[in-house]
Amino acid sequence: MKRILEKLQKKSSRKKIKLKFVGGFDIKERELEVKEGARYYEILLNLGINPETVVLVKDNVPIPIDDFVEEGEVIVMRVISGG
Repeated sequence: MKRILEKLQKKSSRKKIKLKFVGGFDIKERELEVKEGARYYEILLNLGINPETVVLVKDNVPIPIDDFVEEGEVIVMRVISGG
């Protein structure tokens, strides 16, 4: 897992992203540099987060997990459901 995240970070054309975690995560923030062409779900998987259990929000707008990473701040919100 760590190797894949490092591989995403080593490419020459990289983007800076700041992740803020909300809703029961052990970590509050994380800053990463990832390769051009990386997708959000790849980052989530490499951080050990199931992409189906979160919603990503950028500039107060939900973003699809299969979008390409764009520089800036992204909030990772844990989805809680019940019945």
